[in-house]
Amino acid sequence: MPEQLFSVSGTRHRLLGKQIELQLAEDFVLKFTQAEASTLSFALVAVRDGISPEREIYMSPIASDAAFVGTVLDHGISIAMPAGAFELDWSGVGSLAESLAVAIG
Repeated sequence: MPEQLFSVSGTRHRLLGKQIELQLAEDFVLKFTQAEASTLSFALVAVRDGISPEREIYMSPIASDAAFVGTVLDHGISIAMPAGAFELDWSGVGSLAESLAVAIG
């Protein structure tokens, strides 16, 4: 099985409650509320399956200093990071969407 390129885990914020952390690089972590993670998961599936014609997924999570900016390509999604782009093919997009959904519970 190929190595997972990202990690998704649950954490707790003292005011916002349960949060979902998405780590794409050692120094790039996004923290989502459960509702934000759910919205992102649905958006990823929608572009992967051709249900949505959107060419960009943008989300500025309330508890993160950074934003999720994913450009939809023919072969997957390119996620902008300070140190460059994080590329996911459609299989990886599906894995990310599923990991977010599982972490929500």
